[in-house]
Amino acid sequence: MAEVVSEDAAAQSASAAEEPLFRKNKGDLIVNHRRFGLAYLLLAVGIGVAVGLGIVLIGRGSDHKAVTGAQAFRPSQSGELGAKQIARYVGLKYRQSDGSPLTAVIGERPNFQGQPLSFYLIRPNDAQDPNKDIAIFSVGNGIMYSMCGFGKNCATSTTETAQQALLLKREALELTMNTFKSDSAVDTVTTLLPPLAQGSLAIIFRRSDLGAWVHQPLANLLSTPGPVKPGQVPAAEAQRIDAISAGALYSFDAAQGPDGNAYLRLDPLG
Repeated sequence: MAEVVSEDAAAQSASAAEEPLFRKNKGDLIVNHRRFGLAYLLLAVGIGVAVGLGIVLIGRGSDHKAVTGAQAFRPSQSGELGAKQIARYVGLKYRQSDGSPLTAVIGERPNFQGQPLSFYLIRPNDAQDPNKDIAIFSVGNGIMYSMCGFGKNCATSTTETAQQALLLKREALELTMNTFKSDSAVDTVTTLLPPLAQGSLAIIFRRSDLGAWVHQPLANLLSTPGPVKPGQVPAAEAQRIDAISAGALYSFDAAQGPDGNAYLRLDPLG
């Protein structure tokens, strides 16, 4: 036991001999530990704030990306009631240059003066005799949208321009896409445009005409979320709208057949 004590004493003596000239006392060491602890605390808080800010910015970026382009509207009902909801939603997005509504839109089943429309007659534009080679267009389970401007006889209340006509075609396309996306039972969508310089025009799509687009996000087709005014449709989107609508644009008149049923006579413009 005595030997152990003497060894400890020798070790303490050697340690004292090797101490540096500027020795920090015990109090200083305690203060430094506290400073280090405070520094680590501030660093941790700073990292937490930076991470939180990063999450907020990423979230904002995600939200911005989510609203880029038109978003599909899901009505709470299907069929004609769903079409009325789509008409109200889409119609409010399209504006004249002064911000007033471009048209009012009505969604309903295809009809002429209250008589159901079951088929259309398409007269080919290259036929020598308009009474020959008439094709029958079956409406099937259809939806019809009618646009009415706020001018005389449902015309738009401002002077017609190419940009305004493009906006009407875009609106017809958005009405159609929302209908096909929200109601898989719909076969055709007919949109009657307000009176234009070319006369009475209709845009009519079968579901198969837009098969390449129906299952894609609407933003892939229509890049501007809205509200949209004349002149605000990007050039690339305008070309896409014209290309898609080319085979679906018709001038039309309505008539009653010998059997008493109403029908539309269509002349392709594409």
